[in-house]
Amino acid sequence: MTPPVLYLGPEGTHSHEAALRRFGPKARLVPCLSHYEIFSRLCDARSRPRPRAIVPVENSIEGPVTQTLDQLAHHAGATILDSFSVPVGQHLMARPGTKLSAIRRVYSHPQALGQCRAALDRLLPRAERIPESSTATAARRAAQEPGAAAIASEAAARIHRLATLRKNIQDGEESVTRFFTLSAGKAASRPAKAKECRSLVRLVIGNRPGALLHVLAPFDASEVYLTFIQSRPLPGRPWEYGFFIEAATDWKSARAQAAWKLVRALAESGRKIGTYPVV
Repeated sequence: MTPPVLYLGPEGTHSHEAALRRFGPKARLVPCLSHYEIFSRLCDARSRPRPRAIVPVENSIEGPVTQTLDQLAHHAGATILDSFSVPVGQHLMARPGTKLSAIRRVYSHPQALGQCRAALDRLLPRAERIPESSTATAARRAAQEPGAAAIASEAAARIHRLATLRKNIQDGEESVTRFFTLSAGKAASRPAKAKECRSLVRLVIGNRPGALLHVLAPFDASEVYLTFIQSRPLPGRPWEYGFFIEAATDWKSARAQAAWKLVRALAESGRKIGTYPVV
């Protein structure tokens, strides 16, 4: 049986579009209401067949998707199969016949609201910006409420029969979101034709002066290129942080292995989340 593919739903979200692009229209796509639900279902050992998941990890305008990072921290069974990027268009939409002057509320996912901050300041400076669980849910609310608009995808506009008032209102000429394909358990081997390979690790570092600099120094000494660093709060430990670090390595070289061994010794704890191709 073909494994299901979990994504942040409902239908019409950017995650839905990414899942279609990665697995095709014949894939068995399963919408989830939250990042928590995606990871809970992904890591449920009772699931047969074991599912895959598509999750956003980073946007070129708004930065890291912290909900994904937090769930990766809490679910040690999740591993990364690959990474891929998708151009994301953020469109302002409302019920047919709605004028900009009539809009009092704008719904969208927090990431989308952040990506369109300057445009909203210019077009709708007095409209309330209300976060929703997904861009598609925001479009559904805009379809139900007079005086409301949403920032969402073209697919969401079609599904909910909304009129697009402005296209591509994201700040900057281009917005690109990077996604991870996830599985639970042992990761698949790297495809032979993969041109680029990266690895994601999570480190917990003691709260002392210069700690992060000292822990990362072995990567510099071994010429391991770091492509992503993001801190996230440690639950139950105020003002202490765990760090997600992505490196352009597959750990196969002796220098990279030695660097990781020393980094692991200097850190309070460390975990390799996955080594994966960039496709």
